[in-house]
Amino acid sequence: MNQMIRDVYQHVHHTYRLKENIRFELAHGTESNYDQQIEHGKKRAHRLFDAVFHDTERIQIILFDAAYSKKGHFTKYLYSNHYTIVDHFMTDAFKAYYTDETSILVVETSLANLRKIKVIDGICYEDFKKPGKLRIRNAVVFYEPQRQIILNIYDDRGCDVWSKNIQQQKAIYQEFNAWILDDDRAAIDQVFAAIP
Repeated sequence: MNQMIRDVYQHVHHTYRLKENIRFELAHGTESNYDQQIEHGKKRAHRLFDAVFHDTERIQIILFDAAYSKKGHFTKYLYSNHYTIVDHFMTDAFKAYYTDETSILVVETSLANLRKIKVIDGICYEDFKKPGKLRIRNAVVFYEPQRQIILNIYDDRGCDVWSKNIQQQKAIYQEFNAWILDDDRAAIDQVFAAIP
């Protein structure tokens, strides 16, 4: 059982409203230039992933709608079938979107076993049909259990980084400050201004 993941997703469907959350803008530009928008979004998503998980050996993948995920579809995100299911639980935190409880599956594998480029690009292509490109429609969230940090790239437009370790969050906040979403900047700045 992964208590931190349960504590988050038993109460909220997204870390966005949590105080320590940082929301970053990934893609920018106009919808008339899809290729430029996607490429910009992917580049930022990969940089944030590398910064958050730079010294990580093992990573957990949080998969929503485990009825889909338990069929093994997520194995296409891995180089090999070396993984462990560390948790599976139900939550009603998504009730505003679905009538039934949502099933969440947490899978752990080595970072080296994750098809990082394929998965991140697939998330960014969620809203765009590109021949030959993987489109990941179900949410895929990354979690590092040692430092208890979540990275949620939700599509090509943006992502959230959350951890209760506020000093760890401040380092991310400072390094990627220019990418913080303007709509949320004032609230995020207020949280981190109080941290020495």
